[in-house]
Amino acid sequence: MFQFGSAAKASPEFVPDEDAREWIAAGLVDLAGKLGEPARQPRLLTDPADLKLGRAASPWDLDSLFDMICGVQEFVGQGEVEMTLLEVDARSAGPQLQDGYESLGDANGKLLHTFRGPEEYLMLFAPAAFKVRELLLASVARELGRIALDRVGERPALEDGDPRQALLEWEADAEIAAVLLGMGVWVANGAYVYENACCGGGCGVDLRSIRAGLSMPEACYALSIDSQRKGIRRRQVLKQLAPTQKAATKRCWSHLGSALPPALAAAEPAVLGQLRA
Repeated sequence: MFQFGSAAKASPEFVPDEDAREWIAAGLVDLAGKLGEPARQPRLLTDPADLKLGRAASPWDLDSLFDMICGVQEFVGQGEVEMTLLEVDARSAGPQLQDGYESLGDANGKLLHTFRGPEEYLMLFAPAAFKVRELLLASVARELGRIALDRVGERPALEDGDPRQALLEWEADAEIAAVLLGMGVWVANGAYVYENACCGGGCGVDLRSIRAGLSMPEACYALSIDSQRKGIRRRQVLKQLAPTQKAATKRCWSHLGSALPPALAAAEPAVLGQLRA
């Protein structure tokens, strides 16, 4: 059994170990089939300003964050999904949710977290999310990935084996879904901050308590696979990444050229034909 994200051992290696590589590759192939057309589009979301949302490109309050999330939903094929955004005061015990709302996974260690209601999704956010842009974008990506999974009936496999491991895998699945929907750059850039529990200083956020699904090398590996499958050029991906993530993605991209995971090697020829070294 291996561990994901902040639970993984620190390592100078930019390419994940063999078990993690195979799990990520299998997850990408499996979830791409389940998510359908939105996961097949060669999208690559970079700066929110590209969505032409004006003031929402750099959100700083509830309204601008809501506008940005709605713009991203349109971009990733969730334009018809009803979602309410609600701020949570860190000093309170949290909002009193009406009956019928179900938490999608574990809300602990999250700056944003989603609940499914009878007719809409409810996304809660902590104001601290605005302090570190990389974490905000990564959090938005993960939650929209989570919603995408929920809409096709994917749930944490809590009844099978260790519930804690099932929740860890569910968080990783949500981030893999985000990569498939075109938000892999956000996931990768955020993963570095999660993994190092450091934003460069001065943000005032207790980053040691914040959790991610994929580690930085795992996120970069997933981004490399997805980009190659969709014919997205390496240079287009690399220019959007911070230096360490860029170096990791270069290594992962090259590694795929020499060691294709069995899950990808077993995929349909039409998919493999899109791989580019």
